[in-house]
Amino acid sequence: MDLKKVVLFRDFKQEELNRFGSIIETLEIKAGGKLFNDGDPGDALYIIYEGSVRIFKTIDADSGEEKSLALLPAGAYLGEMTLLEGSPRSASARAETDSVILRISRDSFIRLLREYPQAAIRLFVSFMNVLSERLRRTNEELVVLFEVGKIVSTMPPLNEMLEKIVQLLVNTVKADIGVVFILNEITQKLEARVAIGEGSVSLINLKTKASEGIAAGVVRANDTLCVCHLDQCVEFEKTPRFGYERPHMLVAPLVRKDRPFGAILLGRDDPARPFDNANVNLINGVASQASAAIESALFHQDNAAKQEFDRKYFQF
Repeated sequence: MDLKKVVLFRDFKQEELNRFGSIIETLEIKAGGKLFNDGDPGDALYIIYEGSVRIFKTIDADSGEEKSLALLPAGAYLGEMTLLEGSPRSASARAETDSVILRISRDSFIRLLREYPQAAIRLFVSFMNVLSERLRRTNEELVVLFEVGKIVSTMPPLNEMLEKIVQLLVNTVKADIGVVFILNEITQKLEARVAIGEGSVSLINLKTKASEGIAAGVVRANDTLCVCHLDQCVEFEKTPRFGYERPHMLVAPLVRKDRPFGAILLGRDDPARPFDNANVNLINGVASQASAAIESALFHQDNAAKQEFDRKYFQF
């Protein structure tokens, strides 16, 4: 097992890697298998070596309703604070796909800290570096959400508002393409209202059935989708293609009070630049704000149309 593949251990010396290798437990967990439950004792650090892990909270134990908090890819870790304080888990975690997980128990880490403090301190430095990057990304997310709020508050025409929002997203995450689909409630088709990026002009006014395509699937499922290496995803082999698909995609539903409005899609062409969990958090936050703005814009459009109809009817 090559620990250098893990971001936390990338700068470690070989002797330090050997020390950690001696206390790491390797777990092979099938998709759906639990790592821990909300409230369990915090007794270990988990590092995702292969696969992915979903962090979630159970909202209603009787119905099984859950709230997804994050989807962590290979290389990510969870439970680092338990190495210091052993506090109970604040959420549950399960393997989203078949995964290989590295587990370092708190007892083993404390023993290593006493016997070989250099290695343990190196791990804390790695924690701080990763934490610093997370804070930078969080600040970036807050700035984007603030800018989206300013765009929405000026109440521009719907397409203009969507274009500004998508352009902001594309620039921030350095995506190659950004598309906003709006669900036409009369025809029940997804219509591409805004498309930004190279080769995206042909997508404007693209109309697809609400039952076809990757974007439509996100609207139906009402759940954000992060696609890595589309050509390797067996589940999309038979899904129709409409020209907006890219090797890496991030698609978030636009929904407000259980009413679907469409979806936002970001795409990247570079095989070496998949979207990460911070990008997922960002698009979810933007989608939430955009959905509220779309609801308001459509309400005003419908109201204006009704007033115009009433005016013409009474004149007649």
